[in-house]
Amino acid sequence: MKLDTASRRRIEVFELRLRIELATIEAYHRVCQPENPLLFINNVPGRLSIVIGLVPPEEFAEAAGLVRLVRHVYGRASDILHGRSSMVDAPAVIIDEWRSIVERLETLAGVRPVVDSN
Repeated sequence: MKLDTASRRRIEVFELRLRIELATIEAYHRVCQPENPLLFINNVPGRLSIVIGLVPPEEFAEAAGLVRLVRHVYGRASDILHGRSSMVDAPAVIIDEWRSIVERLETLAGVRPVVDSN
């Protein structure tokens, strides 16, 4: 079965949303070190700020800015997936931008290895 472009992009949006949720769970485990593993997380936008606990104090402002961006991506992705947005077919450039933001979150949360650009 061949998917049309809009369907593929919605799948990409869904994947990004799942990656945000998984990074939030990973950050929770790294910061809180719970006795029992957390398998899912509710209130992702509210709990995203836990990633700030993963950085040294001098990087708090940058991490807080990243959390703000990720909350925006999560909210817009949810709007698209739940039909609350007129942007059903998200442009590729927006998805690419969202992907780079999610990758930064994953690196901070320890889900993605840090890649040295040198």
